Amino acid sequence: MKMTSLKRHVLALLAIMLLAGCGQKINVTATGGICRKSVEVHLIGVNRYEKDRWETISMTNYWAPGNTLRKSTVNQSYTRVIRFGESESCKFIIKANDPIWKTWKNKKYLFVLADLPGIFEDLPGNADARRLRLPIDGDCWKGDIEISIEPGNIVPLTIPEAKCD
Repeated sequence: MKMTSLKRHVLALLAIMLLAGCGQKINVTATGGICRKSVEVHLIGVNRYEKDRWETISMTNYWAPGNTLRKSTVNQSYTRVIRFGESESCKFIIKANDPIWKTWKNKKYLFVLADLPGIFEDLPGNADARRLRLPIDGDCWKGDIEISIEPGNIVPLTIPEAKCD
């Protein structure tokens, strides 16, 4: 059976989208004074077996100087580190063709952890203002993933499909 030129182009496009993380990108924007302050943000791909651990880790301890978990996490292929305040840019983009998507495709959740200035209460899951858990599955999103790092919170500007809650 012969494949038409249009079918070949469609299949090639689908293959590229699958390899590139379903064509999505992640936009992380620092708002207010956060952009100019020294604020570190970690985006960590986590599988379903690690989820409970990451939901209950004390953010105060995680961001404490010398924390061994944080130090080891930074050097892993499933982690992307963003540092605001080191450049003029208030926006960081993980493009659809970024190699980290190859690692994240085997994960189920993306944890966004921010070392926000100030004093916060350690709370589990998304109740802690310094932690945001999002599904990373491409079927959960209609478009790009937009995240805002604000002075007192991490805010998802796009919301995943209801089936992914």
